[in-house]
Parts: sequence; structure tokens; C-alpha cells
Amino acid sequence: MRRELAPVLAALEAGRREGVAPGLSAVVLSRGALAHASWHGDAQLEPACRPLGDTDLFDLASLTKLYVASAAARLVERGALDLDSPASRWLSALGGARSGVTVRHLLAHASGLAAWRPWHEAVARDALGRLSFLPPGERPGPEALVPAFRRGREIVLAALASEELEAPPGARAVYSDLGFIALGLLLEQVAGASLDRLVAAEVLDPLGLERTSFLPGLDPARRQALRGGNAFVATRRAPARGGEVLCGAVDDDNAWALGGVAGHAGLFSTAGDVARFGQGWLEALAGRTPWLAAATAERFVARDATPGSERALGWDTPAREGSSLGARLGRGPLGAVGHLGFTGTSLWVDRDRELVCALLTNHVHPGGANRARMRAFRARFHDAVAEGLGI
Repeated sequence: MRRELAPVLAALEAGRREGVAPGLSAVVLSRGALAHASWHGDAQLEPACRPLGDTDLFDLASLTKLYVASAAARLVERGALDLDSPASRWLSALGGARSGVTVRHLLAHASGLAAWRPWHEAVARDALGRLSFLPPGERPGPEALVPAFRRGREIVLAALASEELEAPPGARAVYSDLGFIALGLLLEQVAGASLDRLVAAEVLDPLGLERTSFLPGLDPARRQALRGGNAFVATRRAPARGGEVLCGAVDDDNAWALGGVAGHAGLFSTAGDVARFGQGWLEALAGRTPWLAAATAERFVARDATPGSERALGWDTPAREGSSLGARLGRGPLGAVGHLGFTGTSLWVDRDRELVCALLTNHVHPGGANRARMRAFRARFHDAVAEGLGI
């Protein structure tokens, strides 16, 4: 259903005209009620132009981390996972010199692991793993790719086991994809289930998020069922995959090497479903849902104690200066929590006003990201939401 706040509509249309992204979709919920829903522009420009539809699925990129953290919160609440236990209790790859890393450190980006490594390059050089990185015309079909993705997981796990910490655990906060890759692998060990099934069981199904899913390459039948008749929004032209314009395949190359399911990236969704996810957290924080207790939710949204950190557990909080949340939202006593995604996605939740802002774009399509430009546009968008709601 389309519903419009005039300033938000104007900001999104301006973003489309200015080329911030070919396609943009936004949903705003105010105290649980729909305040704005619109979609603009094109789902893809290459190899052929296709208009964006309201049910098209965006690559959420790092917004995935919020859903993985939510699954962790549910496990913590049930006593299956302890935030302050060594991660190596469940994931041996973080043993030895990394045995001081706790689950909390991984969630708070305070593990001491590096921000990123091109682990997919080792997979692409491997005799078996390379099959998943061949150009589209040479790449085997879904069933034949299963061994390649299994090999990719082996290589990534070995890389994690040999990765040295850049700082002692808890000494500093550095946003780390590697930490969330490790967290995803750890949660699989805790739950005895693949990460895609765990997130579905603990987060997507209970919150009724029917338009959100991973696309698991290790389970071709499930991947096909989840793809169904869905249309996807295109992202980058990916050099690592033979210059393929990605559409319905995860943009992140490390996540692709793992079979499309990882702790740091891999989910696809709509703006409506992302907003409903944010509303689910508001309901939990207010003690209005059996999905997650308010006390557990508060533990996860509280800013972490790591020196200099602006992170919570999985969540981000507004930067002290130049926040993508803009100048008017999240200024109350309870503040705001949210997250950004590389592909041009974001979710912010203003706790005092019980306001949820989901903005999805394919900013990186087809040639890549301009982070400064996207950050400035996000701030404009959120200021327009504030204007439209009289804040």
C-alpha cells in the first residue's frame, strides 16, 4: 500500500533524479501505524532497465547483522548462549591466542579482529572453490555448486583460525565483518542448525517477516523455493564473479564464498518487512511481545562499554557528529538504534517517538558505492521524515 509524507516523497524523488540510486524504497512507521510507504525508480539499469516494484527484494547487506544479533538475543534469553563466555567454547577457530574473545566482543565489534579480509580470493584460487566464482556462462548449476560452497566454508574457517588479533579483545571497537562471520559460524554450532534456518526460526517466522530470507547455496531446493517468483533488485557489477551484474545473488563476495549465508551479509527483503523488524524490536523494548523480553532487548541496544565505542550488541547508535540519522531524530533521552548496509540500505529506530525508518536502495548499482554521497542522502531522508511528522 502506498502512503506518502510530502517531504519524504520529495526527498526520495530528488535522490532518484540526482542519481543517488536507480531505485529507492522507504517505509516509515509511527507508533506502529504506517506513516509513509513509497518506491521510486528502477530495480536495475543493466543489462536491461526494469522499473522497481513494491515487492522487489533488496540485498540488505550489513543489515543482516541485526537479524543475526536478534537470533543471538533469543538464544541468550533461553540460556543456550552466554554473552561473556569465550567464543571458543562453541567455535574452536577462535581458540589459542584468540581465546579471550567472548560472544559479547563479537556482537560489539570489539573482538580485536580486523575489519575485513578478502577471504573470497583464496576461495576463487582453489581448484574446487573457484567454480562459484566463474563467469555466469561458465558457472555450474546450483546442485554442482554445493561442493564449491562447502569448500568455501572450509577455506574461510581455516582463514579465521589463522587470523591474528589486531588488538586485545575489548580494547577498541572496530567495525568487523570478520567478527560477524565468526558469530554466524558460532551460532550454527550453538543451535545445531544452518544460520539461514536459525534466523528463520528465531526471528523471521515469529515476527511474520514473510518477505525476508537468505538464499542458501548449500541447499539448492530451499534456495529455489525461497526465490520462488520473486523479483530482485540489482546491485554491483562484480569483478570477482566475471563482471556479472548481481541480481538475486548476495553482493558481498565473502558471503558468496560461504554459499550466500553469513553472519555479516546475505539477507534479502523489502522496506515493509525491514520496518516490521524494527517495530518488533520496539515492541520488545516496551515489553509488549513474547518474542523477546524487555530486559534482554535492553541488554542488546545499550551502548557497549568498549572505549570509544558507538556500538551496541549488533546495533549501531547515532554518531556524535554527522549522523546518517540527520539532525532531528533520535535526540530524546532513550535515543535511537539502527544500522547501515553497503548496498544503500538502512534501518533506524527512534525509541522516544516509537518511530521506525526503513530506507532501501540499490545505490551500488551498477558501478559501486560512493559512501559520502549515500551518507548525506540518508541524513536528508531522515530530516524529511522529521519534517513530514512535525518533529
